[in-house]
Amino acid sequence: MKLLAIDDNQDNLLTLSALLKAFLPEAQLITSQSAQDGIRRAGMEAPDAILLDIQMPGMDGFEAARRLKGSAATQHIPIILVTAHRSDSACRVQGLECGADAFLSKPFDEAELVAQIRAMVRIKRSEDALRQERDSLEALVQRRTAQLSQANVELKENLERLAQSEARYSRAVRGTSDGLWDWDLVSNDYYYSPRWKELLGYADDELENRPETFFTRLHPDDLAPAQDSLCAHFLGQSPFDLELRLRTRGGEYLRVRCRGQAEWDDAGDPLRMSGVITDVTERQLMEEQLRQAQKMEAIGQLAGGVAHDFNNVLTVIAGYANILKMDLPADSANYGLADQIAAAAERAAQLTRGLLAFSRKQAIAPQRCDLGEIVLRVEQFLGRVIGEDIQLRTEILPEPLPVQVDLAQIEQVLINLAANARDAMPGGGVFTIATGLRDGNGRGYGDPAGPHAVIIVADSGEGMDDETSRRIFEPFFTTKEVGKGTGLGMAIVYGIVQQHKGNIKVSSKPGEGTVFTIEIPLVEGGAALQSVLAPQPSPRNGTETILVAEDDPNVRSLVDMVLTRHGYQVILAQDGEEVIHRFAAQQEGIELVLMDIIMPRKNGIEAYAEIKKIQPEAKVLFTSGYTADFIQSRGMEEGVELIMKPVQPMELLRRVREVLER
Repeated sequence: MKLLAIDDNQDNLLTLSALLKAFLPEAQLITSQSAQDGIRRAGMEAPDAILLDIQMPGMDGFEAARRLKGSAATQHIPIILVTAHRSDSACRVQGLECGADAFLSKPFDEAELVAQIRAMVRIKRSEDALRQERDSLEALVQRRTAQLSQANVELKENLERLAQSEARYSRAVRGTSDGLWDWDLVSNDYYYSPRWKELLGYADDELENRPETFFTRLHPDDLAPAQDSLCAHFLGQSPFDLELRLRTRGGEYLRVRCRGQAEWDDAGDPLRMSGVITDVTERQLMEEQLRQAQKMEAIGQLAGGVAHDFNNVLTVIAGYANILKMDLPADSANYGLADQIAAAAERAAQLTRGLLAFSRKQAIAPQRCDLGEIVLRVEQFLGRVIGEDIQLRTEILPEPLPVQVDLAQIEQVLINLAANARDAMPGGGVFTIATGLRDGNGRGYGDPAGPHAVIIVADSGEGMDDETSRRIFEPFFTTKEVGKGTGLGMAIVYGIVQQHKGNIKVSSKPGEGTVFTIEIPLVEGGAALQSVLAPQPSPRNGTETILVAEDDPNVRSLVDMVLTRHGYQVILAQDGEEVIHRFAAQQEGIELVLMDIIMPRKNGIEAYAEIKKIQPEAKVLFTSGYTADFIQSRGMEEGVELIMKPVQPMELLRRVREVLER
């Protein structure tokens, strides 16, 4: 143990030292001869007890005790006051008030001295142990408090993250177009998200979260496949992913894709299964559109493959039939036969043009004209199409509707629609054609942007069900008997409208007639509208020399005859190389080159390039029976003069005259 003795009398200190060596040898004594020095040594040495004399100069023992007990470093050290007055109670009271723990009287009694010191040391060490334990407990409490505080902070952060995660999940669930479901296979509890119920036409509180909600709404034919797929999935044999039909609130069946994933326990038994249902109606619509596009492509390839040769044949048939009509008197029996041949050839030509338009491969010749005038022009001969028992009505807007269209193709659209309406009204009825305007504001889903001229074609016929309306524009789809329809009329209408960057819709119900709505973009500004009602004048004869290049001998002979009969001088060539040689030989006298685009040895585009090297101002009029994409692939430039086969003799003469007079 370590003891500190504070006494101004050196003899007293020596006596105390001798006593301690004799009776308390384990004690280490530290001495100080003033109160100030003793206080300093107590702070430095931290003794187990202090023996403090009361009577000392400068600062007595009472004040020293007060200061020692007032310091945090020394307040726990026991103080034994040493006094020469054993029975002075006032002294003892004052000492206790100053913080003294015990008293010794001089001269020292050896037994009392040792007992007091050991008692004070024991008390101090006990108190030190208690303080250490208390401090340890306080430190532990502080650590645990800090840990709990940190845990509380982390818990709050986790709760915030959980709330954010739940909010994100809730937004995702609300925003998704899929319906979510969850099935507890142990308790047989079900959950269906609000979107799941919404897909079937119900509010969230209108359907119970029960297994029957799903299984009783399955289409009867889908119940067994769904159960088989579930069983196979629970056995881990295959994923659960199949298309099903679910009954909606209206009693109809919605086709959905149902997907799910189970969870298994360690024994391999399924515990839970969650998944989604997705409305696949839009996907099916896109698949149908893809099939429609594939059909269109197939028809286009078929039409494009035969167009050239077929148009050459039709050119010859129609050409000679019209020449016969020109040579025969109108009251002749043979004139009627020739007229029938020409009409049949024209119908065949329209069919070919329609097929190419359907596949968007027909080269169109658009002109800027009034859509209302086109309807009035078609009205003149629609009566022969629909028959006498059907009333024809037209409702034309008084203001012009300027459009950029191929006149013949728009006429064909109206004729095909009229023929379709005629077949839908076998007992007669009303056929109406009206024009209108859509300004492009507030348009519905799927409507093209911008102002559009509108043609409304309506009949009071038998109407169509939804399935027929949905398939009306499919190629080869027809509800007519075998031999009474090709199934291409409405498909051709669709293709022509699409080629004009337009849109066509159908609205019909059984017994309530049918309405077709066609929208074609308006054109603003530009040149004045060309009148389509004025009759075409007969072309006048000419005397110019025309170089004709045509590889088909029958067409070449026909063109030679038509031009020669109307005063022209004709030079013939049968391929691209020959037309270049003949032009080079007689370039000064040739005023027009009438040339097929696709020819052997050198095509018309290449031949024309060589001719321009010889005579840059040479005039050329191209002819072709090939498809537009085929012509463009051969380097056809925009702005060149082109007339498509089959071509009527009068139309050929008219175009020749137009090019020559420019």
